[in-house]
Amino acid sequence: MSDPSAEPIICPVTPWYHKRRVSMIALLLGLSAFFFYDWKIGYPKKRAQYEEYWPQYQQLVQKEKKTGDWFKLAREKGWPEKPHEEDWNYKIREQLIFGCLTGTIGLGMLAAWLRNSRRKLTADHESFTTPDGHRVPFSSAFHLDKRKWDNKGLAYVRYRDGSSTRKAVIDCLIHGDPAIRVLERLEANFQGELVDIVRTPPAAETGPAPEQEAAEHPETPAPADDKDAAASRTA
Repeated sequence: MSDPSAEPIICPVTPWYHKRRVSMIALLLGLSAFFFYDWKIGYPKKRAQYEEYWPQYQQLVQKEKKTGDWFKLAREKGWPEKPHEEDWNYKIREQLIFGCLTGTIGLGMLAAWLRNSRRKLTADHESFTTPDGHRVPFSSAFHLDKRKWDNKGLAYVRYRDGSSTRKAVIDCLIHGDPAIRVLERLEANFQGELVDIVRTPPAAETGPAPEQEAAEHPETPAPADDKDAAASRTA
């Protein structure tokens, strides 16, 4: 029968990570397309409409004080009844900036997802290999940080690589439950410094303090008749 500790562990990227990453990419690229549409089509149309009704509003309301005539004209034309002065050139440039920003972030996340989607975290009986291909012998690891493992599924490993030191990450959220086995195998062969959160054990149940027990169960005084009987026997 084969030794389970010697069997290779393979941790592909989980479907949860793919769904989460794809949804974020779709959101960013969708926002970018929306901003570019407003930059090229939506806001120029609004600027053209503004340039049509704003002089009319200034003439009828601000100069001639004919608010009723303006309301009637605005209803006929489908214009806003209470417009405000707008800097549409600035707004159009703003949409271009937002479109470039969200598009750049979205494309960067897309490239990272395509690069990492097929990578795997693996381990054998004497080492583990990170998704980017760095092999970490268990004997070279000298520092293991597990403080974020319980909440975020992250463990950080520092190891020696020749004359330099490197840092590797074991990510349970990306690689799922098999990553737990990788960490357990590393710990079983680990001889360095372990950093983890302090877990306070639950307080042991103890009985009431003697003073408390005495207060809860005071001695009952003897009846008066018993005291008299005891005095008579003494006499």
